[in-house]
Amino acid sequence: MRATRHIRLYLVRHGEVTRECPDQLFGWTDASLTARGKAQSHRVARWLAARRLAGVYTSDLARASYAGDLIAREQGLGAERASTLREIHMGDWEGQSLAAMDTANPGAIERLFRQPDQFRYPGGESFVEFRKRVIETLQTILGDHPAGEIAVVTHGGVCRLVLGSALEMQATAWLRLAQDHGCVNVVDWYDGEPLVRAINYTGEPFGSGDLGEP
Repeated sequence: MRATRHIRLYLVRHGEVTRECPDQLFGWTDASLTARGKAQSHRVARWLAARRLAGVYTSDLARASYAGDLIAREQGLGAERASTLREIHMGDWEGQSLAAMDTANPGAIERLFRQPDQFRYPGGESFVEFRKRVIETLQTILGDHPAGEIAVVTHGGVCRLVLGSALEMQATAWLRLAQDHGCVNVVDWYDGEPLVRAINYTGEPFGSGDLGEP
């Protein structure tokens, strides 16, 4: 039996951002794009220019909305901003290095990676809250489009959550999904059932070269 409802999602991670150190943490912090990050954003907009998108949605943080606006402009659309598409809120860890947080909070990093579903960033979100808001937002977006193709520009953690949920992976395995800056993932939904077609496409051998950064 053929599917009666088919929606394609282009799930995009924002471009490279300016960091003081490679493991600096940004959740809701509005980090700025590097020149390379802006170039990556333009590249994605050119790739998707040939598609006929019914909608473009973006995190309201500048590092994501830069690409969202470029993609929407190519389509003659306006990008719809949503704070619910932001990265997880890292609270007191925002702007800090992972190494420094590991030293200051013995055992916390291990708990984060071993039991993410039970972890809450001090002063920030829990993974349960993060997943709830992202999945609810995605379901609303998909529900608004009975058919066609849409783009969502967001963050590495959000991309991994969406892909991991589509693949029914446990949260502990999400970080096994590479998400380089400026990558595109493609997920089709047939009558509500997901089919992951592409993960971490950047057009470059082995991704963008940020192999040391999750």
